[in-house]
Amino acid sequence: MKKPLPEFKNNKEFAEFVDNNDMSEYDWEDAPEFKIQRPVKKPVTLRLYPYVIDGIKKVAQKHGIPYQTLISQWLSEKLSQEQLLELHQNK
Repeated sequence: MKKPLPEFKNNKEFAEFVDNNDMSEYDWEDAPEFKIQRPVKKPVTLRLYPYVIDGIKKVAQKHGIPYQTLISQWLSEKLSQEQLLELHQNK
């Protein structure tokens, strides 16, 4: 028989429990529902050439995602690369 889940006061307490315990030992039948809090996104305006937008839309369609999502992913990836490069240069 599996152990019942303890009660949690907030998402942080629940996350710490999950990080520090073997979840296969617990009964998830009556698990509490916690909402995942995502960071708020800020809208921006970009002026791009039509051929760039068309190309992005084609790539996004190939991957089955909205083109705005693709742009966001690409920008996030490039930012991560730049931050990593900067970290290595400052050593």
